[in-house]
Amino acid sequence: MRRQYGPIFALGRSRTHTKIGNMAKTHACKRNQLAGLGFWGVFLLVSILIQSAYAGSTDTLPEGIHSPSLRRGRVEGIGQRYVGDGALWSLGDTKAVAFTASNLSKFNERAQELVEALNRFGTAELGSKLNFGVLTPKTKPEIDYWAPVFARGITSAWTVGVGIPVVHYKNSIALTVEGSNLQYYRDQFQGLAPELDTALATDLAHETRETLKQRGYKSLDDRDETFIGDIQLASLYRFWEKKQLAAVYGITLNLPTGPTYDPDDLAALNIFGRTSVENKVTMGYQMGSQWEVAPFASYLLHVPDRVEMRVPTDEDDVLPQESTKEKLERRLGGIATLGADLFYSLSEQWTFGTGYAVSEKSRDVYTGNEAKRYDLLGKNTDSQAHKVSASVSYSTVKSYLNKKSLLPGIVALNFSDTVAGRNTERKTFQEMVFMMFF
Repeated sequence: MRRQYGPIFALGRSRTHTKIGNMAKTHACKRNQLAGLGFWGVFLLVSILIQSAYAGSTDTLPEGIHSPSLRRGRVEGIGQRYVGDGALWSLGDTKAVAFTASNLSKFNERAQELVEALNRFGTAELGSKLNFGVLTPKTKPEIDYWAPVFARGITSAWTVGVGIPVVHYKNSIALTVEGSNLQYYRDQFQGLAPELDTALATDLAHETRETLKQRGYKSLDDRDETFIGDIQLASLYRFWEKKQLAAVYGITLNLPTGPTYDPDDLAALNIFGRTSVENKVTMGYQMGSQWEVAPFASYLLHVPDRVEMRVPTDEDDVLPQESTKEKLERRLGGIATLGADLFYSLSEQWTFGTGYAVSEKSRDVYTGNEAKRYDLLGKNTDSQAHKVSASVSYSTVKSYLNKKSLLPGIVALNFSDTVAGRNTERKTFQEMVFMMFF
């Protein structure tokens, strides 16, 4: 029930904005305040949950111009996961545990006593054939967020910004049991002995919750909480420009201001409280007056830190004991991304965009001071994700310059979906963006 995400903050713009910026140059009386206002958009991405459709920006804010914006979005699909072979499974299915006679002793001593008692009845080894069923966690995680972002043009080629995400996390959690043959044993053996009756009446979901409690885990209850995520600082510098071509270098610093990792909470997001730096280079090429293509490449590096973890004793230890907790050095795998965005300007007001990106994440590494199976903590943490995006934006900058609109601004709708991958959640998001300039 955890996930790995990319950077929160990205800077960008739409192809339409170039023509609007050129129009501003004809308004000499407003040049210092408004020239190039439409060149710019600031887009906040909440925890590697979102890839902006404007990720391929090659313009920056004019010197002294400010751009506040507000982003409001919803993330869905994180209850599904692309597993190691690329197949898409529900999160509940990937976490399901079959409670057969062979593994009951690892979770419930009373159930193991039942197996041994039943094996003493005749020679059919009835206890070994006992199946308490498949325990499946049913979850419905939902994430809503809003994020204020503020950017300022330091020079005509350099822009800086800050984003603060406010996250609302909801999750409905239930434990279900299917495929049990307990009823057959109840019909055959109930009433023979009080101890046997008690064992046959075992409620696997209840016993699992009790086991979690005994091992120091927090209760698997529904979640409804709001918190500040990791704040991000961003810098965008246009280092090359020639005719229809331009290139920018962006760097984003993720600050660990969100909730820290909680080894006792199986339902926590556990994706915040991290320090990382993302370096990104974007090329922009304008094809005529209406089309622009913007390929980009980035690499996100996590800064090593220390975090308390439960260390499993072996590959079957899915619920490590509280006594296994240890402060470990954590080196989260880096994320390399290649992609491109394509923009089409229908008019001075409307711009449409689409994009595709592939990300590859390396394996996480945990290091401790004892001879434990730290390698198991990094199992299946290397991943790949293929994402598609789409966007549409409406700008009032032109009408403002023509004195037909009260304020210059942009309203945009962004969409993104993880369409394929390996060891990664499927993440679908919808987002509204409201931007102003002054």
